[in-house]
Amino acid sequence: MDNFETLLTTKEVFSLEDIYFGINHLANGKAKDIEGYHMEIIKIGGRALIPHIHKIFNQVVKKCFPKPWTQSLIIPILKVGIQITPLIFEQS
Repeated sequence: MDNFETLLTTKEVFSLEDIYFGINHLANGKAKDIEGYHMEIIKIGGRALIPHIHKIFNQVVKKCFPKPWTQSLIIPILKVGIQITPLIFEQS
């Protein structure tokens, strides 16, 4: 059995401590995610949200990732005076 199969057969992939560590290391003042959430909301929710985030993350790893978790939004920030064609940023 490879590492991925072992990971999927374990009861928990993420521990409560993993979630707590991740939340405490989120940066403040950053841009919101693709769904419009700011990380400060998660940090403020802290201990009340940890068990719920823990359950969601472990279920997601066992089943499938929600589509928004697999997408990102790229917004180019251009320097003054640089000319580009919009075609460069079109999706194929």
